[in-house]
Amino acid sequence: MNGKAKKITAIIIIIVFAFAFIFPLIANMLVRAEQLNDIGQKKQQTQSEINKIKKTNKDILREKKKADEKIKTLEQGVFALQKEINQYDERLAVLEGELEQAQTDAEKQYCALKKRIRVMYEQGADSYLDVLLSSGSLTDFLNRFEIIKQITEYDNKRFKKLIEAINQIEIKTEETEQIKAQKADKMSVLQKEKDYLGAEQKNRDQLVNENNMEIAQLEKFLNELDAIEARLKAEAAAKMNKNTKYAGGQLEWPAPGYYTITSPFGSRYHPVLKINRMHNGLDIAAPNGASVVAANDGTVIRATYNSSYGNYIIIDHGGGIATLYAHSSKLCVSQGTKVKRGQEIMKVGSTGVSTGPHLHYEVISNGSNVNPASYY
Repeated sequence: MNGKAKKITAIIIIIVFAFAFIFPLIANMLVRAEQLNDIGQKKQQTQSEINKIKKTNKDILREKKKADEKIKTLEQGVFALQKEINQYDERLAVLEGELEQAQTDAEKQYCALKKRIRVMYEQGADSYLDVLLSSGSLTDFLNRFEIIKQITEYDNKRFKKLIEAINQIEIKTEETEQIKAQKADKMSVLQKEKDYLGAEQKNRDQLVNENNMEIAQLEKFLNELDAIEARLKAEAAAKMNKNTKYAGGQLEWPAPGYYTITSPFGSRYHPVLKINRMHNGLDIAAPNGASVVAANDGTVIRATYNSSYGNYIIIDHGGGIATLYAHSSKLCVSQGTKVKRGQEIMKVGSTGVSTGPHLHYEVISNGSNVNPASYY
């Protein structure tokens, strides 16, 4: 076989090899890249949707708080108006009693005066003069004059009392009408306030319903994220070397210089969902960019991102013990890295489902979460 034939044969072999091995490998890599890209996009979409729901939920809760404050103010106004109207009712009750008494007194005075007038009419206009002229002496005259004077004064007083009773009736009637008019005005204002209050309560109830819908949607996402976390931990547990021994000793505190725990391990009341949910680790308050260190010697079996934990790391310490560190702004080690106790592995951040910069730290024993506090 000459040189030219050998070259042709070599080219054919290379082409066959390429089709048989290299091209499928490249195709597989492209498919894998496409799958990873698709997963990344789904994660971003999920996180974006969660952030949107959380923001909407906060907006709704803020509007609900404003509505509650407005309703409280309206209720106080309605209460004050109702109290004022009750005072009008109490005053009206007193006035009606006084008016009734004045009418009774006037009726009595009127009846007594009518009798007196009748007697005076029957006796005639000259009766007093006859009485005086028939006096037997000056002393008798003066006595009779004094008696007539007292009778006249008594008649005048009775007449004045009748006039006063009539005046009281007019005064009480006018005051009663004024109070009734004022009460009617307050009742009109009260009804408008009640209608406005009812409309605000309706708006508030609508906000509550919207909030409940947002919470249900958020809870659905969180449940999905819980499932993702569980799957990730199961996958991590499967990667752990079952034949190695635990590195030994107590665990190193993962956030040097920062010891405030904002959320402990265990069931906690969720501030948004208003229900109890399990919190599988410790949330340690620390500023963005603060150093996070390995709790013990081990091997990094996860160093990646998901929509729940954000950037996170899982370290296998042997003997079925692993630690998880989440919400990082920057990962300093990669999967497969051998790390030492106290070695920096990441920076504190607020990636994934997080309300602010902090370290979420978990201890996993034989695939199950345990309280990290028991290792310190």
